[in-house]
Amino acid sequence: MDDSLVLALGGLSLQPQAPRRRRRFSKSLYLLRGLPGSGKTTLARQLKREFPSAVIFSTDDYFFTEDGSYIFDPDCLEDAHKWNQKRARKAMKNGKSPVIIDNTNIHAWEMKPYVIMALENNYEVIFREPDTHWKFNVRELARHNSHGVPREKIQRMKEQYEHDVTFHIVLHCEEPARNGNRSRGVHNTGNFSNPRTALSNRRAHSHSTNERSFSRRSDFHGVF
Repeated sequence: MDDSLVLALGGLSLQPQAPRRRRRFSKSLYLLRGLPGSGKTTLARQLKREFPSAVIFSTDDYFFTEDGSYIFDPDCLEDAHKWNQKRARKAMKNGKSPVIIDNTNIHAWEMKPYVIMALENNYEVIFREPDTHWKFNVRELARHNSHGVPREKIQRMKEQYEHDVTFHIVLHCEEPARNGNRSRGVHNTGNFSNPRTALSNRRAHSHSTNERSFSRRSDFHGVF
């Protein structure tokens, strides 16, 4: 046999290759996605019924007071996101499963902190959207959403919605560059150890904030 052929064959293994094992996960992270009014919270409740041990975290919870009132303050939004991420991180450290994140998550970068947590704590990441027939029907979404997000805002969110995201897309995406002191479209107000205290410190301004038009709120996303 030709020496060159023997040399080439010498680098080949005739032993059958063992199939690569698929990584197994015992814990799950559900990242819900959808425009305001699309049915994310209903989906979260359905998952909770399916998995009684599930814990649900929504950034929106930050703006509910102890008496159940909802007071949205756009200046606290970045802190609200960090607060929700902190809750999710603690749940994963404690091995809670499944962990469900009930946010709009229209951009891949909004989900990156949660995906990193999942990677660090060996959680499978599952992306879920509501299967409602109106989930991209702006007029119906404006009618269904519980916080009165205006149609114009929902239209802009729809135009920005990133479809077909995957674990690797989210893991390797980059957050948009900051513009001055603004991040995620809101003021950077610093970290508050107690979100209720942070919100109560702004109560004196809440009436004027709530009376403003939604043009101020057009900057926020990732909450409802």
